Amino acid sequence: MKKLTKLFIAATILAISITMLCPIGGHHTASASNLAVPPVTTIVVNSGTDPDVSDSRTCLTHTPCTLRRAVIQARNLPANQKPVLIAFNIPATAGEGYISSLQIWKIQFSGISSTANAALRYLNGSIIIDGSTQPGGRTTGPKIILVGPGTGQWDGLKLGETSTQNANEIRGLGFQMFKTHIYANSASNIIEDNWFGLSDAGTDIVLRGGGEDDGSGNTGISVGANVSNNIIQNNVFSGLAGVAAAINGDDTTFNNNYIGTIANGTVPGKETDPGLICSPWDWQGGSGISVSGESNIIENNVFAGIRIAVEAPTIQADSIRLAGDHHVVRNNKIGLDVTNAEIGVCGRGIYLLGGTEFNLIESNKIVFPGLSAISLNDTPVVSTSDANTLRGNVIKKNTPWGEIEGNNSPEDAIQITKSLPDAFRNFQPAKVTAINGTAVSGTSGDASPCPNCIIEIFLEDTDSINEALQSLAVVTANASGNWAATLPQELASDQGLRTTSTTAQNNTISGMSLGTTTGLSVLYRSSNDVYLPLLIK
Repeated sequence: MKKLTKLFIAATILAISITMLCPIGGHHTASASNLAVPPVTTIVVNSGTDPDVSDSRTCLTHTPCTLRRAVIQARNLPANQKPVLIAFNIPATAGEGYISSLQIWKIQFSGISSTANAALRYLNGSIIIDGSTQPGGRTTGPKIILVGPGTGQWDGLKLGETSTQNANEIRGLGFQMFKTHIYANSASNIIEDNWFGLSDAGTDIVLRGGGEDDGSGNTGISVGANVSNNIIQNNVFSGLAGVAAAINGDDTTFNNNYIGTIANGTVPGKETDPGLICSPWDWQGGSGISVSGESNIIENNVFAGIRIAVEAPTIQADSIRLAGDHHVVRNNKIGLDVTNAEIGVCGRGIYLLGGTEFNLIESNKIVFPGLSAISLNDTPVVSTSDANTLRGNVIKKNTPWGEIEGNNSPEDAIQITKSLPDAFRNFQPAKVTAINGTAVSGTSGDASPCPNCIIEIFLEDTDSINEALQSLAVVTANASGNWAATLPQELASDQGLRTTSTTAQNNTISGMSLGTTTGLSVLYRSSNDVYLPLLIK
């Protein structure tokens, strides 16, 4: 995972003359060009202890300067003294939470803020907490680890007591033993370079008091509804029992995160014995993410080893569960770790809830999902799913898709559930009529005229499992639905083609808008034999 340039604030602090006028733990003007907005004020935490849970003591009124007191002091600043950076300069001693073998500092919270019902008081806007400012320490992960009180039943940080307390930043911290680790209740916050649920070394998960069922927490980050422009990037989430991130607002960017892995983006604890994969003995990477609201971007993330501790008939968690409209889900690895090792996930890859519209699902790699790779659903009584575009998604599976007991829609590479309108379910993707070397041509699917539709052609093998192993070509049909494409190379004897069609006009599929993509076609081979999908009943 690419890491943002770390802020080294100590030299800057020393260089500013106003430091001479402030006690340690006081505040003073500072400069940090690599923050989103350079701070006006800096408060330096100089203790890893948490001696009391007062909601009024600050670093100006009491010593030492703890993180709790620094947050209260930052809250009290007037607008002209913000943004305020909470930096760290904690002594490297065991009494201050220092662990020399790992070169980290652990802050064990002794209780919660009674006003926020969380470890610390609300961050009320333009407050930056940056663990990377701690001098010394390791360079392979967060130097500062925050540990929740009790058995993980309390929340961690809350960004914004109201939706207008915006522009907080949380950077370079590890979180352990919290229920919801961070709430973002306001807009334009940045949460980056943090660990959620990982052990001190980043090689395992830290379970809460309830054990496996409780996971490492309920939620890593929860973004509230009706807030916008939050950025969540370069974080690691593992072992979360509910969701790694619940993105309920609008225009959130969630990118370059690892979900379900250890700190380095791999899953060394993944079972390889087929009888143990996704069993209670398998790696417990936790849940994926849920997305609602509008216009969120989910991009360049790694989801691998996703598994929660549930028993049938409860099904495994989705990697990406999508509600709402106008989202972009692009270039994510689902079932591949950062090294492209094929790890798999235990639930569905991307699940589109009923009523989702105008979403772009593009260039994702979905490998060895336990259930459908992409699942399309509808809630026709409430609202209709429409204009969801699928493009360039690679799907690989090494076992039959199967069917969940009691579910009337078999799992599939692109699952078309029976909740969807008949017009969509019965609409046939483009048909291949000829394969001559690298030249491929075709027309609309049977009884499914598709004028000017966008046709995508996928490479497939000839086993009985529906897949889309590589996107080979994307072409546009003419007004009659006819099309032609050139493959990058001729097909081998054990290869074939599948297609999807994306409408270019409203009502091409009755009642549905342009931009609606079908499921996968039957398998076409150069001999023009057609291979129907195998469904396990």
